[in-house]
Amino acid sequence: MALETSIIFPTNKHNRPTPPSKVYLHGLDGLSAAIQIHNHRFFRRPSTPLPDVVEQLKASLAEALELYPPVAGTVQSNDMGEIFIAMDKGDIVGTPFLVDLKDTPFVKDEENLSPRTDVILPPMASTLAFSCGTICVASSFNHQVADLRGFLDFLELWAQLSRGEPADFTRIPDDWERTPGRFFTDLVKQFEGVSLAAPPPFVLLDTPATGPSAYLLAPSVATNWKISKSSMAQLKHDLSPPAGSGLWISSGDALAALVSGAVTRARQDNKVARLEGRSSEESEVESIAMAADGRERAPKGDMSGGRYLGNFNNLWSLTVPRSDLSTPTTEATGRVALAIRSNLEIHLSAESVAKRVAFFDNPAVCNPPGRVGWVADIVLTNWCRFDLKGPKLRFGWGEKPFMATSGGGTVFPPAYSLMTEDKETGDVFVLLTVENDGESALAGDVLLNKYATLVSS
Repeated sequence: MALETSIIFPTNKHNRPTPPSKVYLHGLDGLSAAIQIHNHRFFRRPSTPLPDVVEQLKASLAEALELYPPVAGTVQSNDMGEIFIAMDKGDIVGTPFLVDLKDTPFVKDEENLSPRTDVILPPMASTLAFSCGTICVASSFNHQVADLRGFLDFLELWAQLSRGEPADFTRIPDDWERTPGRFFTDLVKQFEGVSLAAPPPFVLLDTPATGPSAYLLAPSVATNWKISKSSMAQLKHDLSPPAGSGLWISSGDALAALVSGAVTRARQDNKVARLEGRSSEESEVESIAMAADGRERAPKGDMSGGRYLGNFNNLWSLTVPRSDLSTPTTEATGRVALAIRSNLEIHLSAESVAKRVAFFDNPAVCNPPGRVGWVADIVLTNWCRFDLKGPKLRFGWGEKPFMATSGGGTVFPPAYSLMTEDKETGDVFVLLTVENDGESALAGDVLLNKYATLVSS
């Protein structure tokens, strides 16, 4: 039962430059669906009384909203279909903050702990206190406003202010405009006036798409896996090229190859229908798309460290022989991992990122909105680099979080994987989905089970 609902408005403590009244979204922002990114952090019973915890969270959230005007704004569109963030005083409708006192103990993370799962408005936060003393601080964030890195930049500022520390203005953008090309100026210039083809996995449509590809709408089941630190090391060892070859793979490459093969085999073994949006049967290849933050690719190193708020997840893809993905051996999966590494170094080079930015800077590409689509058989998102329980995300009361998640029970498309890592133990947790018809084959995949333990499905 909801104990309290408050509306949090930005404070007026800091003498910061007045933000623009509107910030128009970049083409890369438009790729993100109007959905929420979630973050749940769970704490043991704190020594600080709950009312004091709540007031500390609300006061620091209000100050963080002042320092991040786009987060306090509202996402709107005009008659031409252009999407923008409105930040005039009249457009600041406030951020709902819920306090929910549960009469049951904490059992597990669930979707209904999220403060918002269906309505796309400004960010929302909630504090849930369970009868056992566990406190969950749950936050949701409009994906069109920013990607995970941008979301975490805001959450880290909120936590910093809650701890009573002064804001670090070197880690707050001083320009809210969605112009990522300014960080790649010299590289982007070489593409001016050049007609660029859509970089894979993107496709340029003659008319705006009216909805996602058919396969993305197929009912799916989410499975959750745990890979211990030692198993991850063994996986990388088993998939690595021979010593002396001059070639190498990362642990992330090995993990991506493992889950991609498992999904491909599950679909094949249980004869999952190949719907529109996937590679054809005759092509004998599968397309793997991977999201990667491109901020650190800026030549001058001035885009990372909280300096850009927006979506700069550079989605890239590669095609892999279906025969390698279908073969449950370390040799075949190692070839997939090596292909991922080779393509990653190409597609995430500074020049390739700049070329992608130049493509989306072209007004003919983004107008009308919806002309850019993408297709892939498998989509991977790796959050292992982010310490979701780390010191930057602690509020200053109680102990560190004993668990942090991307939200439980959320509905995902099939052949999607989200990977996170517990930085204290080195254990990796993998959310992996497949069409309903492929569930039994995925759960029983021999190679996946060699390294991973099925936690839930």
